[in-house]
Amino acid sequence: MLEIRQWAEYRYRRGSLNVGRRVEQSVANMMSIYINSQGGDIDPLELMPHEDDVIETFEAQLSD
Repeated sequence: MLEIRQWAEYRYRRGSLNVGRRVEQSVANMMSIYINSQGGDIDPLELMPHEDDVIETFEAQLSD
């Protein structure tokens, strides 16, 4: 039942196996590799406007 709930949550948030999201992730990863190879410093998530923000806990921030 857990897997069914996980898929239901995914479909609710992202739609059915969203090809556009996969393309967005791939392009953002390639762009960040290129930018970082040219001396930049960018995280792929910064190039994905439709991706949810990563919520970092207070404890994780302290350990950095």
